[in-house]
Amino acid sequence: MRDLSDEQLVMLVREGCNEAFSILVERYQKQIFALAYRLGGDYDEARDMAQESFLRVYQELSRYDTSRRFFPWLYRVAHNTCINMMHRRPKETSPLDSVIDLRVDEEDREANPGVSYEQQELSSSINQALQALPEKYRLPLVMKYLEGMSYQQISEQLDLPVSTIETRLFRGRKMLKNTLAKFLHKD
Repeated sequence: MRDLSDEQLVMLVREGCNEAFSILVERYQKQIFALAYRLGGDYDEARDMAQESFLRVYQELSRYDTSRRFFPWLYRVAHNTCINMMHRRPKETSPLDSVIDLRVDEEDREANPGVSYEQQELSSSINQALQALPEKYRLPLVMKYLEGMSYQQISEQLDLPVSTIETRLFRGRKMLKNTLAKFLHKD
């Protein structure tokens, strides 16, 4: 059964085969968790968001059009679920905490402990700068630079024209640069 396509597995789930859904979850749990973590920034919250995403996918499976690819649909449902959960959480929770985790190799850390500290400080500054951005600019930046998505993929996930994504990325980068400059020049 593991050799079946996503679309074939969806058809089996619709016929009542729970094992087929388990295979889909197993196939995509890492990508959905990564999405949730990048958007939410907290490990436990990301785990909850990923679980909720798969629950929502299961509930909405009857609406999936099997003539289209499954993963983009799954990703869209998961993305929307994560965004909805983020809107419901208390405002003091910071989105994107620890999203950018700049790590230094162990050898570099042992040779020069100051490098590790500088990397942590830079990572913290980047996180703070990202958090300061409005969501409409922050999300495309995260999707493009942390998730490696193309303009077209971001456009599909956010249901916006590519030209809007390009504009938001341009403005978001500019805002991030200005905000980051403020964080880095605090004394």
